[in-house]
Amino acid sequence: MTLNRPMVFEAVMKSAAKQGATFGHTNAAKGKRVIIEHTSSNPNAPLHIGNLRNVMIGAHLAKLMKACGHEVQEAFYVNDLGAQIGLTALAYSRVYDKLEPFMKIDHWIGAMYAVMNTCQELQQVGVNPGDLEDACVAGKDAVDALMKKSLEAVAGNADKEKGVAEYFDIYQDLRGRFEKIMVVMLADIRTIPDIKVEAGKLNLAYEKQEPWAIKIFRQMVCDCLTGVQQTLSTYGVQHDRFDFESELGWEGSNDKVLEIMQNSDYYVPQTQCNDKGVPQGAYLDMAGFITDMGFKIGKGGYQKEYPPLYVLRPDGSTLYTYRDIVYSFKKASMSDLILNIICSEQDLAQQKVALAMAMMNPEMEGRQYHLSYDLVKLTTGKMSGRRGRYLLADDLYEDLKTVIREKMDKKYKEKGEDISQEMFDSVTHEVSTAAMKYALLSVSCMTQINFDIAKITDFEDASAPFILYNSTRLTSVLRKFEDRSSAGVLEKLCPLDDVDFTKLDDDREWALLLDFVLPFAGLIVDAAMPTLPKPPALPSYGMHRVCDFLNMMVRALSGYYGPAGVRIMPVQSQLDAGWNETAAMHARIHVCKLFKQVIDNGLRLLMIEPLERM
Repeated sequence: MTLNRPMVFEAVMKSAAKQGATFGHTNAAKGKRVIIEHTSSNPNAPLHIGNLRNVMIGAHLAKLMKACGHEVQEAFYVNDLGAQIGLTALAYSRVYDKLEPFMKIDHWIGAMYAVMNTCQELQQVGVNPGDLEDACVAGKDAVDALMKKSLEAVAGNADKEKGVAEYFDIYQDLRGRFEKIMVVMLADIRTIPDIKVEAGKLNLAYEKQEPWAIKIFRQMVCDCLTGVQQTLSTYGVQHDRFDFESELGWEGSNDKVLEIMQNSDYYVPQTQCNDKGVPQGAYLDMAGFITDMGFKIGKGGYQKEYPPLYVLRPDGSTLYTYRDIVYSFKKASMSDLILNIICSEQDLAQQKVALAMAMMNPEMEGRQYHLSYDLVKLTTGKMSGRRGRYLLADDLYEDLKTVIREKMDKKYKEKGEDISQEMFDSVTHEVSTAAMKYALLSVSCMTQINFDIAKITDFEDASAPFILYNSTRLTSVLRKFEDRSSAGVLEKLCPLDDVDFTKLDDDREWALLLDFVLPFAGLIVDAAMPTLPKPPALPSYGMHRVCDFLNMMVRALSGYYGPAGVRIMPVQSQLDAGWNETAAMHARIHVCKLFKQVIDNGLRLLMIEPLERM
C-alpha cells in the first residue's frame, strides 16, 4: 500500500500543532490510579549518587505514566524509626542548640550520624569515646598508647581487635573533617555509659508518642528532609506526599493489620522459648503459603526453601518488614497499582511484602510490584556511610557544572558569541542537571552504571549535552528564519492551513516522520505500560527508551538539515538570482517545528527543560 505523503504530513502536523506540549500523550490508562514510591532515603543523611538513580527512575516513570493518562502520586516513605534514626536523633539533641550548622543542613545531620555511630561502635569494643577524644587532643603518642591498651584489653577476640583498629581510624578521619561537631558532642556524650541503649530509649519514647521525643525526632527529620528537598529541586523533582513510618503506629494502622495477620493460617506467633530453647519473633510461613497455593517454584517462580517473613520481635514489637506491609496496604487503599523503586539488593524483601499482601487478601495479588535497579559504581573513590563519605548528589552537581561551564565557555569564545552572565548560569545549570538525568536513565535499570563525568559531559557522544546541542541547532534554524522574515528578506511564515504539503518530497523528512514522529506516542505507552505479569515475575518498564529515542532522532535530524541535507532557506546569492521556493521553505519550517516539538516533549519526559540556545 502506498501512503499519500502530503495527506499524512498534513494530518500529523495539524494534530501536533493542536496538542502542543501534550503531543505524544494518550488516554490509554485514563482513570487508573498509581502510587510510585521513590527516593525514600533515610532522613539522617544527604542524597548520594545511588539515591539519585532511584529518584530519576521514579520521577521519569511518573512522567511517562501521566503521559498515558494514569493518575499518579509520587510518594516518599519517611523511615523515621529504627536504630540509625535513634542514634542521629540522640546526636542532634545534644548538638543542635549548642552549634549553628556550618554546612547544608542534611550534610550537617549526616555528619552527626557518622560521629555518633562511630562513638557507639567504639563503646562496643570497649573504648570510651571521651578517652579517645582526650588522646586526640594530647597528640599522636597518646592515641597510639590508648590503641595499644585497647587492643590488649580485647586480645584473642579477632572481631574486637579489628573493630578497635577500624574505629580508631574512622574516628580520627571524622575528627579531621568535623572537629566542631566532635568537640560539642563529646563534651556531652562522654558520660553516657551505653549510647546504643540510650538511643533505643529515645526511639521507644518516640514510638510511644512522648511529646518531648516527638519534638526532637520531627525537628531532626524535617531539617534533613528540607535539605533533601533542596537537592531534589535542583533536579526539578517534587513528591506529592510524604508518609511517615511512625504515623502507621500512631494512627492505629499497625494494630489493624496485625489483627488480620494473626487470623491467617500462616501466622506463627512469637515465643520466648522455641524448639531450640531460645526466644523467637512472630513470622509468616511463606513456604507453606506458596505450596498450598500451588505457586510456581524454581525457575520463573519462587525460590525453593522460601524463608519465613519475620514481622515481630520476641517482645512483640514490630519490625520494619512488618511496617512495610502496613504501608503497602495503606498505599493500596489509595491506588489501583503500586510501584516501588528499590535497589536490587532489596528484591527478596519486596517480593515477601507483596506475597504477604496476597496472603492476607487475595485481591492484592498483582497490585504491588517493585522496579529494581542495579548499583552505581564510581570510576574513582569509594563511598562509606560509616566514615561519612559519599559521592553526594549536591557535590556531583557542582562537579558537573564546573566541567560544563568550562566546555561551554570555550565554545562561546570559539564562536565569538557574547552571552550574559545570567543566561550563562541558566544554561549551564540546565545542561548540568540534564547530563545527570540522561546518565542515570540512558541504560536499562538492571544495568550497572559506571559513573564517568568525562563521558556524560561529552558534546560529541550520546549524552544530554549532545542531544541539547543538536536540538538547539534546530532552534537556531527557526530563529534565523524569524529574523530574516522580520527583516523583510523572506516572506513571513504562512498559516498551517495554507501549507503546500506536496513540497515535503525529500525521503529524509518522510523517514523522520515514520521513524520518530508517528511512533512517539506508542513508544511512551510501551515504556510506561508493559504487561503486568503474574508474581513473582516483574513488569519490564522501559526507563531507557526515551533517551535512546532522542539520541537516534537528533542524529537523523542532523543529517536532514546539515551541510549535506536539505537546504531549508536560501542563501543571498540564490535570492539575488530570483529564488522563488517560498512554498517549500514554509512547509519545511513547519516540519522543523514538528520535529522540535517531538524533541521538546521527549526532553520534558526526562525532566529536562528544552533550551533555545547553547
